[in-house]
Amino acid sequence: MRGGAADSLPPGFDTSQQLLIVNDFPHGFDDRAVNQLRYLADEGPAFGVHLMMVAERDESSGYGPLLDPLWRSLLRLTPVSDDHLADPWVGHAWTYEPSLVPPGSQVLQQVLARVAAARTKY
Repeated sequence: MRGGAADSLPPGFDTSQQLLIVNDFPHGFDDRAVNQLRYLADEGPAFGVHLMMVAERDESSGYGPLLDPLWRSLLRLTPVSDDHLADPWVGHAWTYEPSLVPPGSQVLQQVLARVAAARTKY
């Protein structure tokens, strides 16, 4: 892909947009996996792979400065409603107000049912 030879990819190679959710980072990650994750965060969007991390920055302090470029490149959503979004590109602080499910909508129940089914499947 990077070399402009997408036609030489294996047959059936999926070039669609993908979202990779990394939950409970850094638990279960060794140094090699962290380097691969950094590479994916840097190079992935150009190839349709986007990264969402559920992480606590303080818990990854054992990696030292290795993750500093990764943390600086991510848009951070805080779980605290009175806190702000930290925009690494322009340095603005934004107030985060999550969208609510419209009254009468079944979207939340459908999503939760699929998550529950996926968890029991594995």
